[in-house]
Amino acid sequence: MIICFSGTGNSLAVAMEVKKHLVGHSLLRLDHINAAMMPARPIDDNEIIWVFPTYSWGMPPVIKQAIEVFKGNPDAVHHMITTCGDDVGNCASQWRKTIKRYGYKPFGAFSVQMPNTYVNMKGFDVDSTEIEKKKIDSMPGRVKQICDIIKSGKSHKINDVVKGSWPWVKTALIYPWFMRYEMNPANFRVDKSRCTSCGLCSERCPLDNIILSDTYPRWDNNCTMCLRCYHHCPTKAIGYLDKTKEKGQYTRYRNLVKD
Repeated sequence: MIICFSGTGNSLAVAMEVKKHLVGHSLLRLDHINAAMMPARPIDDNEIIWVFPTYSWGMPPVIKQAIEVFKGNPDAVHHMITTCGDDVGNCASQWRKTIKRYGYKPFGAFSVQMPNTYVNMKGFDVDSTEIEKKKIDSMPGRVKQICDIIKSGKSHKINDVVKGSWPWVKTALIYPWFMRYEMNPANFRVDKSRCTSCGLCSERCPLDNIILSDTYPRWDNNCTMCLRCYHHCPTKAIGYLDKTKEKGQYTRYRNLVKD
């Protein structure tokens, strides 16, 4: 089974590509009605592949929650495929420890570079059109390489990831700071002169965290900070404080996943 959480579509595109190569694997999406709530019945598959984006050089909270409630075959092997704009720090080690903590077997850990989508901090923006295209064009080949390793049965303890510089600092220090101080949905803003009340932000929020109040979006507290609402807004009416005012949007997801 492939278990996928995707905010802006990058990880879903990777999961769908994985499914092409690993015939027989079903795809469970952790968004909308699933929202990190795993099936009540145990999952009997012998192989579980977790596909998710890297958040500030660590795992998204929704993936941690899913692993906590996961019920499955104790003899199954688990793999991680994480998408990232550039590097993942020690995300693989974090994932391995979490999988082990709940009595399961972590095998291969892999990363796939995809277009940057995080725009909420100074110095972070979407990629140029050229870089974005290069990453997307490289993705199928990279996924095939990963799937070939998984199918070979030789992925035990493989860490085929781009850690980047100072991985310990990024995952051990910056990640918890980010989780504590940069995951606040109260900081989202709506430009009412731009908002058309189309409802796309509410309709497409993966955790059903946005409701329309007086025709304008309002964020509840179950936000995973994936920024799907920001990137999917057709009029760029959504912002995060003033941090996204001059930033771009990632729109190629429409061609990637048709979702």
